[in-house]
Amino acid sequence: MIDRYVAELEQALRGPRSVKADMLAEARDSLLDASDAYEENGLDRVRAERCAVDDFGPVRVIAPEYQVELGLAQGRRTALLICAVLTIQPVAWWGLLRFAGQGADDSGNTGYELINSLVRLAGAGAIAMALAVVIATGAGGRRLGPRPRLVRVVGVFAYAVSVVFAVLGLLLTLYSPATGSLLGLTGLPSTALLLGVPLIGVALAGRRCLSSA
Repeated sequence: MIDRYVAELEQALRGPRSVKADMLAEARDSLLDASDAYEENGLDRVRAERCAVDDFGPVRVIAPEYQVELGLAQGRRTALLICAVLTIQPVAWWGLLRFAGQGADDSGNTGYELINSLVRLAGAGAIAMALAVVIATGAGGRRLGPRPRLVRVVGVFAYAVSVVFAVLGLLLTLYSPATGSLLGLTGLPSTALLLGVPLIGVALAGRRCLSSA
């Protein structure tokens, strides 16, 4: 009966696998301990497990509480991913330019200067917001209490980051003095690899936030 209960609880939950596995293991251990206690008091195993499950509560009542924690964990992971992508990508692009033997001399290129400034400002702002989310879903969340809506906000934020920086990355590539050819080493293929692929990961993480909220 405990196995069926835990399986039903697992089906009702959505979120990071490792976190969900830990929660389910903790729930199973609690149920087993309770059923052992009932059995020691004279109940047979079947009745002991039934009493333990009844005390734990119906899945429809317990699952929302677990889901809040899973959603916050997914939001925190997504925020950390955004920080990592927006921090590493400029360094990776700089390394690619040096590897290709090119520089990014933007002097006299007003369009590139403007877009580059937007990328820096937007990147700094997005990283700051993502760090705030990490705090709010971690240590800060214990003081503020659970915020299920925050997870949905993080999901929308992840989609916005993906779209905004995909567009800015494309414009930066088009206007960059270092782009000798759009199909060359510092052209669109590199933009797709260094920026597009990580941003797809951010968008997928955002979708998981919305599904686990």
